[in-house]
Amino acid sequence: MLTHYVTRTIATWPGGYRHGLLAAILAGAFVLAATPASAQQADPRESQSRSECLAGRFQAGVDLLAQMFVETGDANYIYNQGRCYEQNGKFSEAILRFREFLRKAKNLSADDKAEVNGHINDCQAELDKRPAPPPDTGSGGKPVGEGEVATTVLPPPADGRGSGLRAIGIVAASVGVAALAAGIVFSIETRNIANEVTTDYNTNHKYDRNKDDLGKLLGELQWVGYGVGALGLVGGGLLYYFGYQAGHAPASSSVSFMPMLLPGGSGAVLQGRF
Repeated sequence: MLTHYVTRTIATWPGGYRHGLLAAILAGAFVLAATPASAQQADPRESQSRSECLAGRFQAGVDLLAQMFVETGDANYIYNQGRCYEQNGKFSEAILRFREFLRKAKNLSADDKAEVNGHINDCQAELDKRPAPPPDTGSGGKPVGEGEVATTVLPPPADGRGSGLRAIGIVAASVGVAALAAGIVFSIETRNIANEVTTDYNTNHKYDRNKDDLGKLLGELQWVGYGVGALGLVGGGLLYYFGYQAGHAPASSSVSFMPMLLPGGSGAVLQGRF
């Protein structure tokens, strides 16, 4: 009805006005008819993919763009994948997508190709700034060539088993050496005092009981020093040996050191489990 009314109205107007107004109405009708169709063709995944890329979720954005490319065959979606990777610092992946776009897109202008190649060059420049990884070397320290397999020799793992026994053995041996040295000193002093007591008695017919008692005490202490020294050296050597063996034995083996009080003194018992 509205079209019929407008047509009748235009028919009563002069010729020049009728043609100009009719052209304007037809143009407006075309715009109104085309606008809803364009809005219906807009894919909401395009804006979603752009949001995902800008938010750093580049994999989600790239996946959406891949779906749209498969459905439409539009190579611009491949270009957008490259831009998404580039924005998120994935320059190697971006270069691959830009090159794929140049291969897929047809009838690109010289300016378009120059723009894509510019993105490729920018990505390559960023990759060149990164330090190169060290060459893969084998056990001989030489770079591994093509077709060769890199082998790495690892040092043996640090094993704390037996370290306690070795430490105790070193301490016991040190005490033994000190005790032997003390025994030697006591022995020398015992002889000196004995000589002094004998000389005083033979020369002056004088007997010094205190000096003689000191000599006897030092004589007893010398044997204590010798005994403790011998026990320290032998026991320390055995403890260090068993500690060394425990550190190089399988994990199921163990050696323990147990001090014991005996009726005539003290001692130690070595217990082993293999």
